[in-house]
Amino acid sequence: MSKIFTADIGNTAAKGTVFDGDRVLTTRVVDNADPDALFSIASDYGAEGAIFCIVGGSAGDFGARIRAELDIPVMELTSGTSLPFKVEYSTPETLGVDRVAAAAGAIHIYGGNALIVDAGTAVTADIVSGDRYLGGNISPGLRLRFRSLNAFTAKLPLVRPEGELNLWGHDTESAIRSGVVGGLVAEIAGTFYEVKKIYNDIKLIMTGGDADFLKPLVEEKGINCEVNHDLVGLGLVSIYNYNRK
Repeated sequence: MSKIFTADIGNTAAKGTVFDGDRVLTTRVVDNADPDALFSIASDYGAEGAIFCIVGGSAGDFGARIRAELDIPVMELTSGTSLPFKVEYSTPETLGVDRVAAAAGAIHIYGGNALIVDAGTAVTADIVSGDRYLGGNISPGLRLRFRSLNAFTAKLPLVRPEGELNLWGHDTESAIRSGVVGGLVAEIAGTFYEVKKIYNDIKLIMTGGDADFLKPLVEEKGINCEVNHDLVGLGLVSIYNYNRK
């Protein structure tokens, strides 16, 4: 199989990965303001093709810079890209390309029937069934919730997710942490159980920067959860290969 370089340029970070089929050869994460720093792993590992998606940052003509640097076929995932599944979304042109890539990864790796929770700057919860993307929800991510309480109130402090976490707080810091973290966990669990009423064999797949932090808390709600940090990259490879056939 060809070695494919993928780049996922998000709201905070840019992640580059080189895949050999579904196997990860190497990964690098940089600030989203400097995505070109990812190019070296593509050349070091002999990438034969590249595909990227951009949802944040100011990457400019990222594709042209890859072509000039590496001289390999390059594809950008956009709303006009052909996909190996059906998108049942009223406004596909507004659907985040990272969400599309994650859906492709879930269908490719897990065979569909998944609730995909990407816990980053924003939290997205997307549903795939078979070879169909059905839609999803968007809400603020953990740190955005903490920052909002601090920024839009007069006296509430900025609290970190890590620390004492109980059903309810016993001081302002623990009350904020319990409310924010517990609220997001309840949101994820509630969405999963509502979707499970319709698709009984649904799986919960988590990705994103806060996935590892949230996984044990979600599992306390009786939900088996798998974290896959390569889901977007695997989906990008799947889409690349589909379009190159």
